[in-house]
Amino acid sequence: MVRTASSPNDQAATLRNLKILVLLLVVSNLVVGALSVYLLRAVDRRYSELLERALPAVNDLRELMTDTVLTMRTTNARNFGGSPQERVEAAKAIGSKLDEAQKFRALLASSQAIKDEPLEFKVVQETGDSFAATVRDVQTLYAAGKISEATRIREEKLLPAFDHHMTAIAKAADAMETASLGVSKDYTVRTNNLSTIVMGAASWPVIVLLGLLLLTAIFVLAMMVAFRGKDLADMP
Repeated sequence: MVRTASSPNDQAATLRNLKILVLLLVVSNLVVGALSVYLLRAVDRRYSELLERALPAVNDLRELMTDTVLTMRTTNARNFGGSPQERVEAAKAIGSKLDEAQKFRALLASSQAIKDEPLEFKVVQETGDSFAATVRDVQTLYAAGKISEATRIREEKLLPAFDHHMTAIAKAADAMETASLGVSKDYTVRTNNLSTIVMGAASWPVIVLLGLLLLTAIFVLAMMVAFRGKDLADMP
């Protein structure tokens, strides 16, 4: 059998095709790398924004609950069992704690996370105003020396107002946590979808190779069938 040597043109074409393939591989890797870096930065930025917006607000709501509890404790009748001067100081302590809680609640209302949940925090504001008004009434009665009446108002009005306010704060915190978890899950789904796209783009050489192998196998099978049919036709 005579072997035909490859012509210089064929060798040049083969070399050129190899160079093109290598160039495509390099460009593909660069694109996939750049896309991966972009996706990682985008996910990091989104999660950072989520944490910076939601977590401080939830912690602030917990702190507001603590301030409310401390304010409620200052209205306990046991704080007014001393001398008249001590009762005056105890009444001032009620106003001081209440002012701190109200200032903190006003500051909390300006945060972006709270603005994203306006309905829940509206209830916090309403119950907080009712609680503060009743605390002022109890403070006034204590300052006037009307301990029995102040105790009665505390039990009948202030305790229910306190419970409603605490419940509203807890619901607002739970709503913010739920919303944050929903956003986090949405980010996770988007990230997984983008990761699938990136992995698909990165695996194109393997896909092409498998495609070529499949075509080669089909071609070989077709040739075998064709030659087998020809051999059968040539038989006497």
